[in-house]
Amino acid sequence: MSIGLAVLYIAVGAGVLFDVGGFIRRKCERTQKKAADRHREMLWRNGRLETPYVPAPFARPGVIRAFGIPLMVVGGLLLLLHLD
Repeated sequence: MSIGLAVLYIAVGAGVLFDVGGFIRRKCERTQKKAADRHREMLWRNGRLETPYVPAPFARPGVIRAFGIPLMVVGGLLLLLHLD
C-alpha cells in the first residue's frame, strides 16, 4: 500500500509538472481572462482609464506546474524510506 502511495505521488507530481493534457494551461487562461474582464469592468464603472491587468501568481501556469516538483520529491522519499 505504501509503495502504491509513493508511486501515486510521483505520478501526480509528474503529471502536474509536465501539464499532461494541457489542463493547467487551459484553466489558467480561463481564470486570467475572467479576472481581466472583471478588472476592466471595475475600472470602467469607476470612470478610470484602463490599466493593464497583471495576473496573480496562482493564475500563472508555471507557478502551478512548479508544485509538481515537491510532490515528486515526497513520493521519491516515501519510496526510499519503504525500500530501506
